[in-house]
Amino acid sequence: MLESVSQKLHDIVQQYPDFAPFLVFLCIACSSLTFVVSLDLLILTAAMIGVYFESYTPFLIACFCGTFFCGQVDYWIGRIVGNRLLKIQRISKLLPKERLDQVQSFFVRYGPLTFIVGRFIPFGFRLAMFIGAGLFKYRYPTFIFADLVASFIWTSCIFTLFYNFGQHAHVIKDKMAYFVAILFLIGLVVLTIYLIRKRYALPTNNTIADKDSTSSSLSDDEL
Repeated sequence: MLESVSQKLHDIVQQYPDFAPFLVFLCIACSSLTFVVSLDLLILTAAMIGVYFESYTPFLIACFCGTFFCGQVDYWIGRIVGNRLLKIQRISKLLPKERLDQVQSFFVRYGPLTFIVGRFIPFGFRLAMFIGAGLFKYRYPTFIFADLVASFIWTSCIFTLFYNFGQHAHVIKDKMAYFVAILFLIGLVVLTIYLIRKRYALPTNNTIADKDSTSSSLSDDEL
């Protein structure tokens, strides 16, 4: 499903190249209403499209604006809908109580820094962070400034990484056999060292102590 969304975005941009950055922004912005589409996948797709158009800055700006917009939408969904949101079975699975409690404790301990670090934490933490900020009525002026900084840092890092990967994808593909061979050899060496160390491992102190106690008891019996 996620791959099909990425492919559809790619196809739409190909049909309307003049509006490509705007379409990327629109798709990323709409993802905040689904709670399903991966933001990381959309940024990856946008970076690959940017490589195709040989255009870095417009797509970076589109991704930044879309990412920031997603955070704002999720915040206000949590703030306006409140705990009623958690009564929806589909949403409650994405936002378990333990995760929301973890997010709340992060807010108390780390404050605005939570949004900067939390942007880089996958597996549902990011969604819980924004929805939780609204549920717990986190101070909005602080939130909007922190997320502005967090969105810029996260988008710049992730988009640049994927964009550079796209630019050198053909080189990586051509050298893939060498990478696999090197990794295999490294794994083989590590496994060999592990097996040798396990085969010729010295007895532990406890083993020696057990042997000493056994031998002493035997001596006592003999006496």
